[in-house]
Amino acid sequence: MSEPDHDGWPDKYSDPHERPYPDVLRVTVESFDEAFEDTRDAVDAVARGESRPAVVSFATVGELRKILTDRRIELLQTLMDTEGAAESISALAETLDRDYKTVHEDVTRLATYGIVFIVEDDDRAKRPYLPYERIRLDVELTRSDTGEEPAAA
Repeated sequence: MSEPDHDGWPDKYSDPHERPYPDVLRVTVESFDEAFEDTRDAVDAVARGESRPAVVSFATVGELRKILTDRRIELLQTLMDTEGAAESISALAETLDRDYKTVHEDVTRLATYGIVFIVEDDDRAKRPYLPYERIRLDVELTRSDTGEEPAAA
């Protein structure tokens, strides 16, 4: 068996193109305990041979909104419409009609959260890659339980 590389994948999956991905990325807002429980459920489902979406969880809606800005969502949509990986970050910036530096920062931020992957070619070009066919945002807003009785009318 291959030893895992720096990101936890075995060597045979060092190229993100070769990794087995589900069709859907699910982005959620949930507590650590909820995310942990969902992860345990997903592991059990995979052990039973069931397909599950990839999941990226944020602790708060505010944290999610800081990462998934309108510009980054536009970037994700462009990558989803690209067959395979983008030619380069420069080419992606040109397609988006945006400055290279900000697109590079956005790609790096999205990669840090495991939403986008970066393929590095022999010529050292960084090629952003989004393997999912769909991204589903699951944001549930619930009433806060303050423990206080509502004020009498």
